[in-house]
Amino acid sequence: MRPHNVLACFVLLSALLLIWSYILRSIWTKATKLRSFLIKLSVTLSTLLYLFLCLEALFYYSFAVPDTFGFTLAAQRWQERYWRPINSQGYRDAEHYPEEFRDKTVLFVVGDSFVAGHGIARSERRFPNLLQRNLGAEYVVVNIAQNGWDTNDEYQAILAYPYQPKQIILSYYLNDILGAAHRLGYGAPIRVEPPANQALRYVIAHSYFLNFVYWRLYRFHHQELGVKYWAYLKDAYANQSIWQAHEAELFQLVTYTQKQDIELTVVIFPNLRDVKGSAVFTSQVADFFQQHNVRVLNLEPLLEARDPTSMTVNPLDAHPNEALHKEIADLLTREIQAEARIFFAPRRALQQLRQLFHKHRTRHDAIKTRLACALLQLRLYV
Repeated sequence: MRPHNVLACFVLLSALLLIWSYILRSIWTKATKLRSFLIKLSVTLSTLLYLFLCLEALFYYSFAVPDTFGFTLAAQRWQERYWRPINSQGYRDAEHYPEEFRDKTVLFVVGDSFVAGHGIARSERRFPNLLQRNLGAEYVVVNIAQNGWDTNDEYQAILAYPYQPKQIILSYYLNDILGAAHRLGYGAPIRVEPPANQALRYVIAHSYFLNFVYWRLYRFHHQELGVKYWAYLKDAYANQSIWQAHEAELFQLVTYTQKQDIELTVVIFPNLRDVKGSAVFTSQVADFFQQHNVRVLNLEPLLEARDPTSMTVNPLDAHPNEALHKEIADLLTREIQAEARIFFAPRRALQQLRQLFHKHRTRHDAIKTRLACALLQLRLYV
């Protein structure tokens, strides 16, 4: 229940108790077994109801917890409290204005909940925001991500954005293949269903305390859900029809970036609860991109020896935590800055040779210097 509902119930319960107390003191004063029984019953029920209302308030204000389900009241409360800022494009990102894109390198970070920052309360601690901080004012890092997106959603979002980037960092997680599977008619990997009893379903849907207890018990009694989900993903990557359809989605994105002269980097996340077990699939995806001359940052070798609890948000949420977001931002920063040094170093050398050419007084030295400049330019653009 929301706080105003809790307060209303508290006032109503208190008023009923005052009326009942008045009846017992002023009207029904004769001692009987029934009167004694009703007094004890009313005291017990009112105590339990007050306790329940206190627990409702406590769970509303204190238990805002992200989880993989995403639909529990605790997860919705977390979303209400922390899912900001939301810009005019509908993304959890700052508002970007046309003047920001002038004379700067525009970099899109595109993905699903891993980029949007599921489980990260402060958006500035996500790896796209940290990347912006690391790269400085010469770059504009734009976050284009929504929870639950697949590859096709991400591609369409890139096309729909009103500005075109110079670079794109695509965050790839293994469930990105689900979109292709669904379009081919394959069902959902798992089914999580609320109680069949309508009254119980209503109570669970409106009580923060009982909703929390119910879904915790549900997880405890259905521990096979994670195993089934992971098995579905394994089957999807092994299924040639699904994989070929997914390859077509990925190829569409790769072709677009190459035609538009956009530098594409793909960050591949393994299953953070089973990094070694997902190695064959992260390698399968990495091989596809590398065959198409796309730079890949496959995180599986980096993370395979780590304890899953050191990388994930909490035991109920397998998304990367703040520490892993920071590590990824630092890795990407080094990659981008190293590439920039490689790109600009020959140009600085060329400028130095040109300055040297102007200093030479003899025709012979000038010809040699001009030849050196031409050779360096040839190496630069071949």
